[in-house]
Amino acid sequence: MSGRDGSVDGVFGDGSGEVSGGDEEFEVRLSTTFGRAAEGLGVAAAARLVDGGLEAGRRRRRRRRTVMLVGALTLAVAVGASALTLPSGLPGRASGALEAASSGAPAPLERGVTILLIGLEATTDAQNRPAPAELRRGELHAGAADVDVADTLVLVHIPAGGGTARQLSIPRDVLVDAPGGGAKVAIRQVYAQAEAAETTRSQGQGVSGAELRWRGREAGRAALIRSVQELAGVPVDHFAEVTMTGFYRAAQAVGTVPVCLNHAVDDELSGASLPAGRSELGPAQALAFVRQRHGVGDGSDLQRTRRAQAFLAGVLQKLRAGGVMADAGKLRALYDALKEDLVVDKGWNPVDFVRQVPAFAQGRAATSELPVQSEGAVLTAEPGKAKEILAGEGTSAAPAVNEVPCVD
Repeated sequence: MSGRDGSVDGVFGDGSGEVSGGDEEFEVRLSTTFGRAAEGLGVAAAARLVDGGLEAGRRRRRRRRTVMLVGALTLAVAVGASALTLPSGLPGRASGALEAASSGAPAPLERGVTILLIGLEATTDAQNRPAPAELRRGELHAGAADVDVADTLVLVHIPAGGGTARQLSIPRDVLVDAPGGGAKVAIRQVYAQAEAAETTRSQGQGVSGAELRWRGREAGRAALIRSVQELAGVPVDHFAEVTMTGFYRAAQAVGTVPVCLNHAVDDELSGASLPAGRSELGPAQALAFVRQRHGVGDGSDLQRTRRAQAFLAGVLQKLRAGGVMADAGKLRALYDALKEDLVVDKGWNPVDFVRQVPAFAQGRAATSELPVQSEGAVLTAEPGKAKEILAGEGTSAAPAVNEVPCVD
């Protein structure tokens, strides 16, 4: 029931962040909260519930099971959603890399949650199963490469109370300390170097097959999270990693995505062949659009980062305008794609985060790229700048609703 202050009592346990009962009971309680939100739960009460969900994200590191409510509650208040039924299990494979990287992490920003999104250049999925050969050589344009590279890195900070979210793209060629010390390396190389070192060590212990690959990737994730935390000056509370195969399957579930180009492109290496102006991209061209490096603007990694931001804006618009979040069939297809091709930290349910997406599309997300100094191919970041941006210091207003920017 609602208390006198507008809060909701007894829906999600005793307020400690723990959920009593199993997954089925959690699903029922989530549905109950959706229903109450649709019936007119006050914004102030919703903000307090979001605060609790955000703080639960941090308590997850100390407790076996907590719930992050920010996505579900924001969607319920924003669009008056009723309950959406999804399988109760967590999509994606659970990783312990976040805990491994938590020692020595920076102090958190004042309240809220920071999420790291990793796009992995790899030809196997989260279960270490290779993509079909025809997909790799054809639509994915991945060839026979078998090196895991952190191709896309985005930090998302969601403030307590459901205010303006901030997305910060990190250029993949910005310099950071190499894993274990030594010379500086591009941040995209951190994952691969740590993975290679752990693979060699585990092979010496007789580990092989899928377990060997998983151990290597876990080391890569932990090293990358440490590097991002050191670069940004903020701790990572949750992370999600998706491979090229997962990206492709998720794009299939969403359907076409709008993008806008200042100039026509035709790049054999990535497979991008697009006219100038606005286009609706299917899965294969969507992947090519994001991956293209050659012939993009001035050829710098910053131009490619802007491509990724523009594509994300298109995805968010599609989710909102295309009714994906309100369509049980489309949402289930997206869930199924995530379930097979996603890696997340233990205890985090990314479906809740996906349900936050309509709020981004409504203009409550400020998108930035990490400012860097460039000397040829060498990119360096100003210390402390990422933290300022994520904290909302000196950033511009959120983009207009449904804006899909034109890029090179």
